[in-house]
Amino acid sequence: MATDGHPLSTDDQFQIAMVRRQQRLVWVRVLRLALPGMAALLIVALLGQALWRTVMSLLHPAPAVAEQGMRMARPEFSGVGRDGSRYRLTAQSGVRDTTDDKRILLQRPVITVSRTGQADTHTLADHGVFREDDRTLRLTGNVQVEGASGYQFATNDAVIDTATGKVMGQAVQGQGASGRVRSNSYAVSDKGDRMVFKGRVRARINEH
Repeated sequence: MATDGHPLSTDDQFQIAMVRRQQRLVWVRVLRLALPGMAALLIVALLGQALWRTVMSLLHPAPAVAEQGMRMARPEFSGVGRDGSRYRLTAQSGVRDTTDDKRILLQRPVITVSRTGQADTHTLADHGVFREDDRTLRLTGNVQVEGASGYQFATNDAVIDTATGKVMGQAVQGQGASGRVRSNSYAVSDKGDRMVFKGRVRARINEH
């Protein structure tokens, strides 16, 4: 090593090496003093975050998950309509709504309606909602109806008023001895003697 073109003496080189060594020692001492303090600050920060979250959870608790309603295995309901018809409603399982105890959610419901002098009408579906207050049943998903006069209907939506015996719904396809019919909506009343189809009605009447 040289300065201004003159090589440094051995003593000069030794002094420079010692200065650099002292500088490194100073940095080591600084780091030894600073690192514990930095670690302490980090721990305090983590504890502060945990405390803040705890306080906020107490002040603003998460909404509680609604309790599941009372489950029923193979529930059964029955009654008599104003037109004299009798109905019997069964299901694979049911759950009473926790927010509305008159509302019962059904899985694989089947309702049978009986009238004097007629064969029974059977209706089944994937899902159903039965109200005990007004005795209405809403069926959804793969609704299949087998009527007293031999007709069959397929739809995805049906509302049955067990008090009056009226049935209505959307998008139906039906067939029977008299022919076939398809429409956007339908309604059955008067003990099944009156059927009304509306919206893009397509019918085929069989000749006898």
